[in-house]
Amino acid sequence: MNNKCVRKIGCLCIAFIIGLHESAVLADTLAFTSGGYTTNQPVNFTGTRGWDFFNSSPYGSSNYMAVTQLGVFDQGGDGLANSHEIGIWAANGTLLASTTIPAGTVAPLVDGYRYMPITPVLLPPSAFPSPHPFIVAVAAAYLAGDADDLVTPQYGGLSDLVFLSSYDGSNSHGFIGGGPGLPFPGGHFVAPEGSGSPALLEVNFQFNIVQVPEPSVSLLLAPGLLALYLHRRQR
Repeated sequence: MNNKCVRKIGCLCIAFIIGLHESAVLADTLAFTSGGYTTNQPVNFTGTRGWDFFNSSPYGSSNYMAVTQLGVFDQGGDGLANSHEIGIWAANGTLLASTTIPAGTVAPLVDGYRYMPITPVLLPPSAFPSPHPFIVAVAAAYLAGDADDLVTPQYGGLSDLVFLSSYDGSNSHGFIGGGPGLPFPGGHFVAPEGSGSPALLEVNFQFNIVQVPEPSVSLLLAPGLLALYLHRRQR
């Protein structure tokens, strides 16, 4: 086999693998679509509020969730009165990523929420039969009486790949953290009537599903690299 053929085979193998990788990354998806809001007064305190979830792809599948953007609700879509820190945490309280949604209309508005990008957080597939799903929390910071938190957002439809599952063993998916800054939302919110509360939907996020290839597929890269290496050695 001449050098030209060796080089061509190597390049084709590498291009094939790159094509697999690029085709496996899907477009940004909303965790939930907006269902508007009610005029009920939301919980009023200084601290974080949000909700918990896990990637509901079947355990052992190749569908990893990459959380790429975090957003806060903008009633009326006319701009935020205040800036808001927002973060995503592991269930043990480790802050995985955070950003600030600026006041006004700087952050792009998508379906009622203003978003800013984060360093992607990769979440493994965690649904049944996984005994210990990788649960995380997403929440944003507000002040008591915050002008951006005077109504209660609702969701229209939750993504099939986002599953609400409480990390503290309660029957609540609404989580809060008291105090200034960006405290971990480690306490579940209980509605005034004493029942478990649904998610506190002041926050939303966008994600991609990244299909991590099986080891056998990754090994297809080896022949291409080897062919190019041998070609360079011969030269």
